[in-house]
Amino acid sequence: MEIVVIGGNAAGLSAASAIRRIHHDWQIDVYEKDQYISFGSCGIPYYVSETVENLHSLITLTPEIVEKKRKIPVHLMNEVIDVDFNSKTLTILDKNTKSQYNRSYKILIIATGAHATSSPELNLEHERIFFVHNLSHAEKLRTFLKTPNHKIQSVAIIGAGYIGLEMLEAYKAQGINDITIIGPRLVFRSQSQEYLLKELKSHEIKAILGKRVSQLEGLSKDRIKIYLDDHSSIETDLLQISIGVSPATDIFMNKGLHMLSNGAILTDEYMKTNISDVYAAGDCIASYHQILKQHVYYPLAPAANKQGRLAGSIIAGKEVSPYPGIVGTSIFKVLDLYCARTGISLEQAVEMGFDAESILIENNEIAHYMGTKKMSVFLVFDPKSHLLLGAEITAPTALGAKKIDTLATALSAKMKIEDVQSLDLAYAPPFAPVWDPILVAANIASKKLAK
Repeated sequence: MEIVVIGGNAAGLSAASAIRRIHHDWQIDVYEKDQYISFGSCGIPYYVSETVENLHSLITLTPEIVEKKRKIPVHLMNEVIDVDFNSKTLTILDKNTKSQYNRSYKILIIATGAHATSSPELNLEHERIFFVHNLSHAEKLRTFLKTPNHKIQSVAIIGAGYIGLEMLEAYKAQGINDITIIGPRLVFRSQSQEYLLKELKSHEIKAILGKRVSQLEGLSKDRIKIYLDDHSSIETDLLQISIGVSPATDIFMNKGLHMLSNGAILTDEYMKTNISDVYAAGDCIASYHQILKQHVYYPLAPAANKQGRLAGSIIAGKEVSPYPGIVGTSIFKVLDLYCARTGISLEQAVEMGFDAESILIENNEIAHYMGTKKMSVFLVFDPKSHLLLGAEITAPTALGAKKIDTLATALSAKMKIEDVQSLDLAYAPPFAPVWDPILVAANIASKKLAK
């Protein structure tokens, strides 16, 4: 059996490894267009801040380990540039030699991941404009920041999503205090955003929200001007563009592969695409959202690993449970504030036809006599069916933010608010008050339920 995997990160290597565990004699080849495999891009802010000193600490597996211990050949700097699904043939560019060659397959696994998104108004060639998506980006940015003669005193970040917010701490750690972040909002669509704004203000970080960038201009080799759609502008010494990511699926366009409008590949619950013998997993695919009840693009590492492992297990002939989809759970750190969310927003719930309600509570994160600070819990629910639909948390420590996992579990189990009220949650003073913040929030929400 000839298995070809396109992409050497979480989904691709999980799939290849799952196959190899069962079939030691199958030919499995992984083609990766870059120089690194199996890296944690979520750790990039901590490398730039120097919390993580060595770039290679972000790498889980090297090609040598994969080839020696798992007997899976990895072809670095070999980019698949075309595919013919009918003849089961790939065209591959060897970036080292600049030569092209063809490769056939019996089964293909697409795990091409995602790439950083840009837009026409942000197209400006300038040595002080950076993306932060892969290890090469991280290395380039930290090297630039650490070069003494660059004298960077100000940074602007276009994009107020996870990576934009997480990078604030990295720039602060590098001694840069004049920081501006620009975006439509700060991840949350609710009152939870106020806690983020308060945190930014406490660190003297400027937030420009609800405005779009209309143009970039290089004033000099050391200075960039950002024009906004309200005719205002700001200048900066360094610019980070983090407006999101898109599926890296350009080579599969117009090939008959079913996709969302943004290029995210559609699969069934066993990671099969609509094309025979072609599977897909990871940041290049759309995931079924259990609450929205449709496929959405929500690229995060936990899903990629599970999807890859499932695809490999199915190909290997192992009997496994189908992939149930996601509920949209994420967690992130913004300076000294720990944030998390799961499920859907109030706005999304209303769009789905729910006569939805929400509540927001503040509560001690742990017992009051342990020197605790307040955390917030925001719940979205349907008063008619009593179903929990979504949740958000902001907290002073990781302990509080990780409570989101309880609510994510409740969503997966289709729990009602009264089910959450009845949960037997752990208590001890260093971990929680007697009334856990989740239980307090559920109690408040219960007052809005239909009888």
